[in-house]
Amino acid sequence: MRKLSDSKLEIDRLAYFKSISKLSLAELNNKSHGWSILQHLYHCWLVESLAKQYITKKILYPESINNVSVVTYFRSFLIQFIWKLGYKAKAPTMLATIILAPKITANFPEDIDLNKLNSDWVESRESFDELISKLHELKLENKGFYRHPFIGRINLRLTLSFFNFHFNHHRSLIEKMISKL
Repeated sequence: MRKLSDSKLEIDRLAYFKSISKLSLAELNNKSHGWSILQHLYHCWLVESLAKQYITKKILYPESINNVSVVTYFRSFLIQFIWKLGYKAKAPTMLATIILAPKITANFPEDIDLNKLNSDWVESRESFDELISKLHELKLENKGFYRHPFIGRINLRLTLSFFNFHFNHHRSLIEKMISKL
């Protein structure tokens, strides 16, 4: 079983954090194009963190977890294809009610520290590794334990695929912002 904390996604994320660490605080917080760079990164971390919380609660009731349908795989492909064409979607505020947490994926703290966010993300990925082990132990990795607001119930493979796509999507948005600084 491969760990998320050792995955290409985490290696890419760490390298990206290192590459943007040379940007000034003003550049990292520039909101002239919508969200700042730090807000994009915080959003990606928050989505993963809230997903982990939701999955942790969901697996307490394995009898309520269903199989993943073929339609779900199609939706996953379709969503990624549409976003790659350049369409944008607002961060879903309904995610807060789905996850049963008061946080919303588009609310940000007043100050976001790049180094703290990086260390929080490392901890989050390590914690997700523990959850992955638990999913394998319970034989739930192929079940639809996570409810994505657009795709539907997704399994471990689709969840990790979404994390990868989501991070890369925001990274490309950040790169466009950096080119305009």
